Amino acid sequence: MEGAQIQRPYRNVFSALISDYAEAKTEQFRRRVLSNTVKELERLSDRQLHDIGVPREQIKQRAYQSVYFGVPYRQS
Repeated sequence: MEGAQIQRPYRNVFSALISDYAEAKTEQFRRRVLSNTVKELERLSDRQLHDIGVPREQIKQRAYQSVYFGVPYRQS
C-alpha cells in the first residue's frame, strides 16, 4: 500500500462551513457598522459635516468606502 493516501472529505466540508459562517458574520458586522455610520453622519448638522469634509449628498458613499475599503471620510 505504498503511496496510498487517506482522504478526509469531512474535514474539507467542515472547514468550508466554518469559512462560510465566518464570511457571513463578517458581512453582517460590516452592514451593521455601515448602517450605524450612515445614521450617525446623517444626524450631524451641515456645519459639522462641512468641518469633517463630507457633503451631505455623499454620506452613504463615503461611509461605504470607509467600511468596506478603509478609505477615510476626509479627502485631502
